[in-house]
Amino acid sequence: MEEQTWVISTKDLQIGTILSFDLLDAMGNILHKAGMPISERLKERLHANGIESVSIRGRSEAAPDQIHNILTDSFDPALLMELNESIKNAQSLIQSSIASLMQNKPIDGRVLEAGSEKFVECASKDVAASLSTLVTTEGAADSETIEAISLRAAQLSLLAISTALTQGQSESFAISVGTAALLHDSSLALAPNLYEKAFRGSLSADEIEQYRNHPMDCTDLLRRSPGISERTLEIISQVHEQADGSGYPLGLRISETKYEACILNAADTYLALTDPRYHRRLVHSDALLYLIANASKGRYCPKAVQAMIKSMSVFPIGSVVVLDDDSKAVVIRSNADAPVKPIVRLLSSGSAKIDLQDSKRSIVSPFVDPFNGCKRLPKSEMSNVLWGLPVAS
Repeated sequence: MEEQTWVISTKDLQIGTILSFDLLDAMGNILHKAGMPISERLKERLHANGIESVSIRGRSEAAPDQIHNILTDSFDPALLMELNESIKNAQSLIQSSIASLMQNKPIDGRVLEAGSEKFVECASKDVAASLSTLVTTEGAADSETIEAISLRAAQLSLLAISTALTQGQSESFAISVGTAALLHDSSLALAPNLYEKAFRGSLSADEIEQYRNHPMDCTDLLRRSPGISERTLEIISQVHEQADGSGYPLGLRISETKYEACILNAADTYLALTDPRYHRRLVHSDALLYLIANASKGRYCPKAVQAMIKSMSVFPIGSVVVLDDDSKAVVIRSNADAPVKPIVRLLSSGSAKIDLQDSKRSIVSPFVDPFNGCKRLPKSEMSNVLWGLPVAS
């Protein structure tokens, strides 16, 4: 395999990670040598010098373009086009709504509901295709806060809707959960620094308290807008509540929380743990294992987590896995009754499809690409997972 050059945002550099490759500037000069851990001081130095991205050299077995091409070749092109247009439209609606809210103007919630209805229409045709967009529509590393919020909200809406439909919920329920997802972080656009620092894990004690109050700030912003029901506002206020009462802003337990909020809580956590900007980014399958482990401890709603697994499998659609012969494959579809045996396509030959439920082949572990900043879940957090995966020591 030929050595390749990659560009990675400095935001994606993980503190404490020991890299097996040199970091290079645009001229090819070495900024940070292989074998040395990434430090906060290094990131601050890069930022101070106006360096927003760096180049790395190495041999990747799972280039993003390969994964993207395999996914786009696995689903109906017309549906993928429809999904991409729906995501762009939802982003535009969210950004327009945020602009109005920032000017202290009401918004029409029924317009956002129409965006949610379009997601329901697409997901009803093919949940797997819908979930593939969580990988193929990753935002730009240097996107503005409002753009990042709008993309994240659109992805949350589509993921939550796919989860609800897979579980057999009604279309009206799916529209309700999707609409709440589109609006749930609106207030954070008014505090962009708070939003960005939350992803970096660098909030002060006062900022943590402020962040924990943002669901109520959001409902206060939206309450005077027409077409936004009290139920939707209640769901938005509960997205960050946890089943055991350890969430915020009110510390509600699962019996006091709307089920739509339980789905959004699990889906929002998954998206955070797999977001390239997040300070604790995990490989996709480990993000689900985190939810499974914490559901067993009472933190997340088991019913919601089980529904997510049914829709995307333990190895989410778009993730790369290592098979028992050491070959690499991309997950393209789940098998609802076999959560560790999805349908995959080989990276070496994208046209070769394997349904692991009907094959003697098996997944050994997720593939951890040294170029994308993802980490494995610590063994201590996987102790209660019945179908745990091998973890690198």
